[in-house]
Amino acid sequence: MTLLDDPVPYVAYEVPRHDRTAFVHPAIASAGHLLSHSRVAAAHWDWKLGEEPIAFWRSQARRELLEAAVRYTSAYRPYDGVVDADRIVMAGHQPELFHPGVWFKNYALSVIGRDFQATAVNLVIDNDLRGSSSITVPTRTGAGVTAKTIEYDDPGLAVPFEQHRIANRDRFERFAGEVADSVRPWVGDPCVVPMWQHAKEAIRRCGNIACAISSGRHALEASLGWQTLELPLSIVCRGSSFAAFVLALVTDLPRLHKCYNSAVVHYRRAHRIRSSAHPVPLLRQQDGWWEVPLWTYDDARSNRRPVWVRSEGNRRYFSDREGTTIQIPGHSEDPSLEPERLLRALQAANVKLRPRALVTTMYARLLLSDLFLHGIGGGKYDQLGDRIIQRFFGVAPPPFMVLSATVMLPGIQRDNQPSEIARLRSRLRDVRFNPQRFADQIPGSNLLAEHEALRSSVPEAGQRGRWHRQISRLRDRLESELAPVKQRMLGELSTAVKAQKQTDLLASREWPFCIYSTEMLVARFAEMLR
Repeated sequence: MTLLDDPVPYVAYEVPRHDRTAFVHPAIASAGHLLSHSRVAAAHWDWKLGEEPIAFWRSQARRELLEAAVRYTSAYRPYDGVVDADRIVMAGHQPELFHPGVWFKNYALSVIGRDFQATAVNLVIDNDLRGSSSITVPTRTGAGVTAKTIEYDDPGLAVPFEQHRIANRDRFERFAGEVADSVRPWVGDPCVVPMWQHAKEAIRRCGNIACAISSGRHALEASLGWQTLELPLSIVCRGSSFAAFVLALVTDLPRLHKCYNSAVVHYRRAHRIRSSAHPVPLLRQQDGWWEVPLWTYDDARSNRRPVWVRSEGNRRYFSDREGTTIQIPGHSEDPSLEPERLLRALQAANVKLRPRALVTTMYARLLLSDLFLHGIGGGKYDQLGDRIIQRFFGVAPPPFMVLSATVMLPGIQRDNQPSEIARLRSRLRDVRFNPQRFADQIPGSNLLAEHEALRSSVPEAGQRGRWHRQISRLRDRLESELAPVKQRMLGELSTAVKAQKQTDLLASREWPFCIYSTEMLVARFAEMLR
């Protein structure tokens, strides 16, 4: 699928569907070149964020990132990897119990950091909305295999992860045992058990579900020798570098809207998307206010709300237009202080300013890292981010790598059920239209001879009405005589379809990684990354 106004195509990244298969683009061996190329390219950027050159803010952003990430990670696990602000590889995901294909990205992050002497940092995207507080796992019942939902907390409102504190400690404590019991027919040592010990320690420390799940996983990774730093996006957003980036976006609101919205429209046309919400909504303008690609929420109102900005003279206003407005006074003598004024105003109002998805990766790729690792969905949508970067900032977008993998539960093999189902369906059709193929099931029947006689004497077109009625009545009688055969095959078909559904259920790539054996997953990851 090509762009409408230039020859560069949108890449269609494909999810690997078969067991033990991975998608890595470009090849993992190119990571060293990409890291170096990105640093060299960034050294030639000559644009500014506010009053300072981009090089100043890149240096400060990385220093803030690593200081915070080392401090955060050290609270619950050791880190013995590289700490180098000049060479950073980064990934990110919501703090969820995701499928093995996402965890494969974390493994690759550690490998790239180790093999190419880069600091590997994983962003915990805790400004995204928390979904359900549960996972779905396979389990055996009297009726066979089914999907079972196991909760680790009470259901609640769809609020940002950073706002979600645990509601049901007893349910959280029981979670790992319930999961292990359910998956025991397939996995005797699921990694949820050791991981959840770390998660329970984290929940006592921070009380936040996102912190507990991500820290539990990250501590498990430490026991595997994976050397990565980790930091929630909510902490990144407290730095002056992020504030400077936000101010750079809102300094020229008409141009931001033009670059952002034209890129979205272009993407929709190229992919023939009609939805006004996909992949992201267009930014709006109303009554002198300009919507910007940020969210706001606070402890009193945890629901995410769009951010609107308006400028009046040397004053700038940030508002949700629902009762919360923050005024940032200008300072003509020293405009470089504006990022700090924004942070102070947000802190004084107890309001949080967070990026939407495209701005998250823009900031991560332009300031924080030299190479960003995406999953399939992130890679697909960040090609839209590339167009915005190119148009708004006027630079070639930094590179990213796309990775995913499929690992199925052990012992799950697809057999010949699909072909058997197709064969039975074909045979059932034959009962009606080719009853002669069942001559051995109704020996001595005169109906078959009559049927064959009619089949061999088809009238010319336009004269077949009586012939059709005759053969239809004859087929009704033959189908009645073959009723026991048909009933037996319907039973066999039902059994085969049920077995296929069971196999399809077990062979899903979407089961959470925590129900697998750590030893098996790590072995598969190493094999696939090679």
